[in-house]
Amino acid sequence: MTVPVPVPSSAQAAATNGALKAAALQQLENCINSTTTTTTTTTAIDTNNAADCDDSVAPAPAVQAHAHLHDNEAGFKDDVFLDTTNDTQEAGSFEGPEKLLEIWFGPAPYPLQGIRTIPAKLQTAENDDSMSGSDRYGLRIVPKPVWDEMLAIVKCQVLNQIQNDCMDAFLLSESSFFVYPHKLILKTCGTTTLLLALPKILEIAQNYCGLEKVWRVFYSRKTFMFPERQLHVHRDWKDEVAFLDRHFEHGSAYTVGKVNGDHWCLYLTAPQDDCLSHITSRRNSASSLDNGNVTIDENGDVIVVGGHADIDHRHPLSIVTHGVVSAPGQDSPLESPGSSSASSVASSSSSISIASSASSAGYLYPSHDQTVEILMTNLNPEAMKRFYQRPDDVPGTVGGIRVDQETGLAGLFPQAQLDSFLFTPCGYSANALQDGNYYTIHVTPEPVCSYASFETNIPVNLRNRKSNKHRSASGSASPVSGMSASEDGDSAEEDTNKKTGDVTSKATYTGPETLTELISRVVEIFQPGTMSVTLFSSHMTEDGQLETTRQKERRQRHMMKAMGHIPQFTRTDRIMYEFEGCDLVFGHFVVKA
Repeated sequence: MTVPVPVPSSAQAAATNGALKAAALQQLENCINSTTTTTTTTTAIDTNNAADCDDSVAPAPAVQAHAHLHDNEAGFKDDVFLDTTNDTQEAGSFEGPEKLLEIWFGPAPYPLQGIRTIPAKLQTAENDDSMSGSDRYGLRIVPKPVWDEMLAIVKCQVLNQIQNDCMDAFLLSESSFFVYPHKLILKTCGTTTLLLALPKILEIAQNYCGLEKVWRVFYSRKTFMFPERQLHVHRDWKDEVAFLDRHFEHGSAYTVGKVNGDHWCLYLTAPQDDCLSHITSRRNSASSLDNGNVTIDENGDVIVVGGHADIDHRHPLSIVTHGVVSAPGQDSPLESPGSSSASSVASSSSSISIASSASSAGYLYPSHDQTVEILMTNLNPEAMKRFYQRPDDVPGTVGGIRVDQETGLAGLFPQAQLDSFLFTPCGYSANALQDGNYYTIHVTPEPVCSYASFETNIPVNLRNRKSNKHRSASGSASPVSGMSASEDGDSAEEDTNKKTGDVTSKATYTGPETLTELISRVVEIFQPGTMSVTLFSSHMTEDGQLETTRQKERRQRHMMKAMGHIPQFTRTDRIMYEFEGCDLVFGHFVVKA
């Protein structure tokens, strides 16, 4: 835990903010110059029309950057959007709604287990060792100072960090940053320039992990309260989409909800199931499994004995792809684009999953991904008083603990590892980890711009129940309704309810069990006047199989029904999208008079 930052005087704060701004701009300048030096393309920028710099890119030579890397980052140096003269926030008018970028470099963490060492040319004395001590691989091997450089471009910094065997969580001066072995989630508020860091993120993934391609990308945000104060491409959704299109292929953009009212913007790409085909050589040469003995037991699990200095115990693992098992160090048995089942692989958000008989939390990554985000505005001023610093409060983590206890946030998911922070003079942020899942909360309590967000991928049931369903000892919910491997799970669920009983002891309470209960608990704390709720759900079952058509349609009905009624609120919108590999339901609600 970090020591809470002392509260500076207004003069000190102004000087500090100026220094941070200068440092961030210098970092951006360095990043651009570095990109310009190393790029393999020749650019001719028309400084009189820098916003249209794409049209002035010279033909690329034979050696070209990967498709997802932008070929003209140097143009951003003179980009007319890069105007930082209006980035100061007026008192009491902070931009709470966040920009959310989620980049998946693979559909699951296991295929990246061979990436455990930093290339020798990038190893320096400055590489931070504070995030060591667990079985780290993939993106988790990147040193914290490297992430700090990237975050400086975004115009934010790390306040605190926590970790478990599955992931790392960084609490930021403007929201949160989560690092899995195979994906990154960056969420920033205010006038942060999140998308400007995209080239740096892709560069880090390529240089440190050899990840040259991206599997999927999600970028989203709610309607800004003060859009005119945003910087660079973030001033207009069309510019954000154009920026993303310059980096990624197969992207689609959506405006969900009322265009002339409270709406939500989404950009996502289709799954690219060849994204990991290039890492086989590195997995073979740098994998910690090279020195271990690999065998396949009678159950078809791959047994790895030894190999890594920090792992001397047995971890039965396997990659399951339509029933085919491959040992570590071999190519994953994904069908080639010309195979008969290639389309089914793509439509499933990839059918790679992890099957593990090890009890280590390092392998507790859910096969089915379900994420809910609750974006709340017009918060009750009385409820918001708890998110202001009091005379006897110590700002930072100590004040955050006071807020956790007083609001009930500490008991929302009591088994989660919670890291919270109280800002001066007001405001609150928190990250929490529970195995391979997380939740994050951010609060702007000022009445003129009150806003709170809650996001989690901790699984909850989509169906309301008369009886509470048993939850595992780790705190994870039983399989989400509709995720059973059976064709028709309704009767199976009813039988399970009868067997587990109707009473859950308070001593064993592990958190909300249904989506309705979760939303109700959250809105009870923040008491919003209006809110938007988004629910993503993948097309994979809990046991790592692609859903049948009947299972998918059944889950979609449950998603719509779960977003149908929230106690004390009137629903004004409910919209469903079916994407490749996942579904989305958006709901907008207004509190009843």
